[in-house]
Parts: sequence; structure tokens; C-alpha cells
Amino acid sequence: MMSKEQFLERERRWAIIAGIASVAGVALILASFGSSASGVRTAVGVADRLLEVDGERGTILFASVIQAIGWMLLAVPLVYLFKAASARAPQVRAGLIGVIIVAPLFLGFGSLLSAGSVLNAATEFQKVPQTQIDSCITEKQDEAKADPEADVAELTPDEVVEECRDEAARETRASAPLAGIETGLGLAGLVGFTIAVFYCSLWGMRTGLLTRFWGSLGLALGAVFIFFTLFTLVWFIYLGLLFAGWVPGGRPPAWAAGKAMPWPKGAGLFGAGKPDPEDEGPDGGAVLEGHGEPIEDPTEPMSAPEPGDAPQIERRKRKKRSS
Repeated sequence: MMSKEQFLERERRWAIIAGIASVAGVALILASFGSSASGVRTAVGVADRLLEVDGERGTILFASVIQAIGWMLLAVPLVYLFKAASARAPQVRAGLIGVIIVAPLFLGFGSLLSAGSVLNAATEFQKVPQTQIDSCITEKQDEAKADPEADVAELTPDEVVEECRDEAARETRASAPLAGIETGLGLAGLVGFTIAVFYCSLWGMRTGLLTRFWGSLGLALGAVFIFFTLFTLVWFIYLGLLFAGWVPGGRPPAWAAGKAMPWPKGAGLFGAGKPDPEDEGPDGGAVLEGHGEPIEDPTEPMSAPEPGDAPQIERRKRKKRSS
């Protein structure tokens, strides 16, 4: 087992690396998002987009590689925060480190598979016979005549043609050889990343490595990551600045103390202030919310309580419950 000095030295050694990886990962994802294969998912205009892709193969592939690297880099700050929290709180489930590492890698590989799938679909879409689109147009026209109140009846002739072309493009995209693997890997990555962000935010806040504001924000963004993917990246920018020590007021005291120090209610957003003395146990160990007992330093051996300590412990428990 690592001593407190050893894991604090490890954190100092990796702080700048984790911070740069976090900010760089976000920058790469945002810079490549519009040009990567992930942009060819729109329900409207996907036919025109596939035709454009055929002339932009190099750009699509390059952007998707950059995006994959960006997602993979986000594994570094997640692992860094997870390791820091587990060193301060033995309740952290060490087995989840696999999810923390694999989830960003799945998203990265999913980006690469998406590029291959889109490029294949762009080639195959040009082979779609015009008769298939004409047949779709006829069906929609017949549907509009049969039911004047149907949605298709409100479309202009040009809009009907465009919708049929988009339907053919979506079918081509869905039938690409890599589409199934891409979907499965991407979904696994999204779910795993949601768990990783949520769990790291939870224990980062409980141990005082994150303020209540940023810990709560991480919990919220992690929970909705599947639906609001890009919003979560804002949290990673803050995380990178925090690790590198570039936030106003510096890092929360728990980083230097090497023990859990839960953040007080109403404290500053960026880490200014001190932990609440009421959250500390009799020996300076922090009491985590919802646990009611102080967190023991994982680097120190546990000692049995003295017989005379029992009444004091009971009084502390009663006081805690009454408050």
C-alpha cells in the first residue's frame, strides 16, 4: 500500500499532464466535430451530406482520427481524479477503474469506425437506382391523396423528393458493413462515460477534491451525457485547469492534505475557502455526507478504540443524528 507521501508525489508528478490532456482532449473534439463522420447523422439533408463526403474523404478521415484522439485523452483526467479520490476514501470501488479507462477508448474507436462506415455509405449511395427514389415519391404522393390530413400532404413536391432521397441515404448508412459494430461500440462508450463522469464527480465532491458546485455540475452533466454530449466537455475544461492549479484561489485543501475534506455548503465556486470543521472527525479525518463516520486515512493502520472512548463515540453519534 502506498504511503501518503508516495501518492501525493504521484499526484504532483501527473497533475500538469492530466490537466493538459483534459484541455487538449476537449479542444480536439470541438475542433473536429463539424468535419468528422459524427456530423453525417442528421435526419434532414443526409443525402446531400453523403454526396459531399465523397469529395471530402481525406478531411473526414483526418477529422475523425483527431476526434478519436480527443476522446481517448479524456481517460487521463478521469483516471487521475478517480485515483486521487480512492487514495483518500477506501469506499471508492477500485474495480470501476476498468470502466473509467475503457469508456473514453470506446468513444474514440467508435469515431474511427464511424468514419469507415460513412465513407462506405457515401460510395454505396451513388449506386442507389433512381427507380428506388421514384418509387418512394409515388408512394408518398398516393398517401397524400388518400389522406389529405397526413403530414406528407403538407409537403411540397420538392420536399417530397428531398425526403425520399434522405430515406434512401439513411437506409444506405444503416446497411454499411461497420454500422452495427459502430453503433454497439458507441453506445457502450456513451453509457460507460456517463458512469465514469458521474462516479468521479460524486467521489471528487465527497472527498473535497471538487467543490460542491463543480461536483454537482459533474453529476448533472454525467447523468445527461448521452443527450447533451458537448455540454459535458465544459466540465473537463475546468477539470484540466483545476489539476494544473490554474483556477482562481488554487486547488481545494484536500489535494495538499492527502485526506478527505468534504467541501462546505455555500463555499466559493473555484475552491476558495476552507473545509467545514464540523465535517472533520475527532482525529482530523473527514466525515463524508451520508456516512456519519469519519474517513480513516487509508495509509495509516487502524487502531482499536479504547474502552473509555465508547461513551464519547455514542455521544458524538447522538449529536450527529440530532443535528
